[in-house]
Amino acid sequence: MWRLVIFSLFIFSKGLSARNPGIRLQITQKGIDIVNTVAADLVSNNVKTMKITTQTGSDINVNYELTNVKITRFQLGKSSISRYSGNSLRWTAEGMNLDIDGLFQYKYSRFFEKYLDKGSFTVNFSTMSFKIIIQLGTDSSGRPNLKASQCVPSSGPIKYVFHGGKDWIIKLFAEKAIRAIHLQIEKNFCGIFKGLVEKNAQSIISNVKVQIPVGNSMIVDYRLISSPSVSTNYLEVYLKGSVLWRYSQSEAPYSAPSFPYNYHTTKMAYVAVSDYVFNTMLYQAYRHNMVGMNITSTNIGFRRSMLNTTCSENCIGRLIPQIAKSFPNCSVELHMQSTQQPVTNIGSSVSVTAEWNISVYVRELDNSLHYLFRVSAVGVSKVTPRLNNGMIYGQLSKTEVQTNITDSVIGAIDEKALQFLEDDIMTPYLAPMVSALCKRGFPLPIMDNFQFVQPELKLKKNAILIETNLKYIPRSGKSTVLRFLSKEDI
Repeated sequence: MWRLVIFSLFIFSKGLSARNPGIRLQITQKGIDIVNTVAADLVSNNVKTMKITTQTGSDINVNYELTNVKITRFQLGKSSISRYSGNSLRWTAEGMNLDIDGLFQYKYSRFFEKYLDKGSFTVNFSTMSFKIIIQLGTDSSGRPNLKASQCVPSSGPIKYVFHGGKDWIIKLFAEKAIRAIHLQIEKNFCGIFKGLVEKNAQSIISNVKVQIPVGNSMIVDYRLISSPSVSTNYLEVYLKGSVLWRYSQSEAPYSAPSFPYNYHTTKMAYVAVSDYVFNTMLYQAYRHNMVGMNITSTNIGFRRSMLNTTCSENCIGRLIPQIAKSFPNCSVELHMQSTQQPVTNIGSSVSVTAEWNISVYVRELDNSLHYLFRVSAVGVSKVTPRLNNGMIYGQLSKTEVQTNITDSVIGAIDEKALQFLEDDIMTPYLAPMVSALCKRGFPLPIMDNFQFVQPELKLKKNAILIETNLKYIPRSGKSTVLRFLSKEDI
């Protein structure tokens, strides 16, 4: 029932509340209304299985017993969930009607008068209402925490009819017996409302995973950084959204930028993903030497002839004759070492900028390496983001590489050779690699029982904003509630 609330409450600890989040999740009243719809259905289902115990008692010479008490009709009326305070919601159910029936028997004894009768009865509880407050918080593990309090019931007129027995005897105990049933029903209803919040929902969120694998070496930290807040327009949740190295979980030494404000409320949910999330992933890759690479004749594929020092058509040896002269029939290698962390920038477009020092060597036939020159390179890839099945993917639109010779032991190098390195070797090698990384995708928290409906992805300053409606889809079996998909799961 509270799956959407859980979705909106997901993930980050109290001690980090001063830091900007990597992900901001906003659920509008339209989104909360879906929770209300699901909650109302669950209330109705729980009422159908409500047990009302046998009522026994005595009053003015009569002993009575009401048994086999069953609910025959229940109408929920109007249910709503809305803001109550800055960190709580109010769940209200109004206009509820409940019919019950049962059996009765009594034994009356006064002096020499003795009566023993039995029969049936029906009761209508009309215009019942309940109000309950749901406190939103977070626990020490960064998971959301829900607490129900202040269950306030009220009822309208109660009508009852007893069939059988003597009216004047029934009047001696009927009101007292019906009032006891009424109090039990109110208690049961409060138990249902509280149970759906504190048992159903809390048991689900207690098992929520707050660290999810990204590839084989990293994890994304989706803890709450503070308790959820409720404003006039949104139920708002801030998620850490930091990527950590799986085996030594030190964080990136910088904070996320502030989110651009969102003024829209036409959709049910708004998910803002800061470029901080992607930059922490790039930080971990840089810190653990995953950004450096070598381009050799063994990994450049069908373009490996471009690295030859001797050729009849087009290769690096023809553009740099001193290589061909000193090292004929050999192959050139490019050893690329990142000089600083690659950076993702989100604005009117998404770009990833990386800088390398590229040491160029020649590998001789005896497998020895000889240093030739060094190139300073800056590569910029433009990426078009897209959303599919709870994952953010990227489509590479353009990659440009700019180079500059910084050191050479073979003399001057023609600019055409440098352009050849950029256009015919580095860019054709880097573009497919970046494209493959984009296609792996980045996981967002999605829910088993909710789907994004016609989501729109927009680019804002320092963030990707996902605007979406939601659809509830009941599913059989045990729900995982919050499910994250990494590349290995696709």
